[in-house]
Amino acid sequence: MAILNISQLVDRFEKNEPVSLSFYYPNENISKTLNALLAKILSNQDKIFLLDMMITILREIIVNATKANAKRAYFKKINLNINDPECYQKGIENFKKDIVGQLDTLEKDLKDNDLKVTITIKKQDDGIRFSITNPTPIHPVELARIKTRIEKAKQYLDFTQAYEDVYDDTEGAGLGIVLVILLLKNAGVDPSNYKIGTDGKITQVLLNLPNQLRPEKLTTTIKQQILEQIEGIPTFPDHIIQLLELCRRKDVEIKDITFSIMRDPALTTDVLKLANSAGFVPGKRIDNLSEAVMTIGLKNLESLLMTISARKILDERFQKFEQIWDHCDKTASYARTIATVYRINTIVEQVSLCGLLHDLGKIILLSVNLELTNWIADLVSDRKIRTSTVMEEISIGISHSGIGQLIAQKWQFPQYLVEAIQWHHSPLSCDSKYKDHVSITYLANLLCGVESRKYFYYYCEDEICRQFKIETEDGFNKLHKLCMDTYNKIAQ
Repeated sequence: MAILNISQLVDRFEKNEPVSLSFYYPNENISKTLNALLAKILSNQDKIFLLDMMITILREIIVNATKANAKRAYFKKINLNINDPECYQKGIENFKKDIVGQLDTLEKDLKDNDLKVTITIKKQDDGIRFSITNPTPIHPVELARIKTRIEKAKQYLDFTQAYEDVYDDTEGAGLGIVLVILLLKNAGVDPSNYKIGTDGKITQVLLNLPNQLRPEKLTTTIKQQILEQIEGIPTFPDHIIQLLELCRRKDVEIKDITFSIMRDPALTTDVLKLANSAGFVPGKRIDNLSEAVMTIGLKNLESLLMTISARKILDERFQKFEQIWDHCDKTASYARTIATVYRINTIVEQVSLCGLLHDLGKIILLSVNLELTNWIADLVSDRKIRTSTVMEEISIGISHSGIGQLIAQKWQFPQYLVEAIQWHHSPLSCDSKYKDHVSITYLANLLCGVESRKYFYYYCEDEICRQFKIETEDGFNKLHKLCMDTYNKIAQ
């Protein structure tokens, strides 16, 4: 179904009519359509903050339904009776080896057997009802496993417990249902709103998203450590705070700023280095500090002050993660290019700063528990979850974006910067006043992730694509190439 039909689908939903999507396999087009539909529906219901959670939950349910269909098609293809216990045991081993993780290889068989998955969304008086059906009954062995996982999932406080306890290698990691339950609990949705059943012919998953949410605050040992670390982080030095105040004054004189900078030899070097960098391309070498300040401008000086101060404090207290800072440098360049291309010239320097500091929280997260953070990253990649924030929240109790927000507020960063750090993975949740700052930071970060195959075109929010007039994957790739070429040219 084309993205262009989204408005019609939303109109039907608002009229209390059921909205359905049917497909054999959840390819990129289906994923982008469903994501865009959810974004519109949740936004209208004032629940856009649940978008990433709902996308993750529905993807897990849909993949499980597709897997069930694929299993039937596979057993039929190899002439084994799925209802015979001996045949089932024999076939499931081969299914795991041949198919799990690459369900798209059975797409033709799914079509030949007309094994579709259908998701239906309907507005209710008390919330939103999701129904996911597939035309195959649950196998008794599967049903027993599902019930066990659901009951166990209700007892877990965080996802790390689930991973250690419920690992089931029969058909993959076996964590999908547990993930759904924990995400619901984290959002304040009672697990009783999630039900799986069969009438012997079809399997149906029902999920009710109530209007009233009662989220439980997850407090883990790691979260406590993180909050203690944030509490212990020092504020910026007094002379940096004074310089920042001078940069924001309209009547400030360059000589006052120059005098203040000269008291810090390291800062003086950084200012001169920036003034002579490729980004400003001076006609001659600048060795005079006043001239350097005039060359880079007060906005760039303010960005420089915040960036070097933040990096110095974090690098002194925590492990140095050059890879994170390199990614931030690239994101800043991409953000600057995007703002320039779309002629949002008044915030070019600001979005560059947003890119430089958007991953502040990740430094602390990696420093407190590198093993857990890497495990979450692997899980996000394996299960094709759009962002690590939802997994961080149910595993730790706080995401790297949330950590970054707390640091930014402690350092009294401008609100546009706080918003960009907090929402760089969830741009539709930001204050509309800072929409451009957040959406550019989000898109720049996404484009950087394309190179490592962390992100893809269909991951991009439909609203953001429309904002930047990105109508096709080709348009997305062209913007990515422009950002990459500009960055590489400056880096040389």
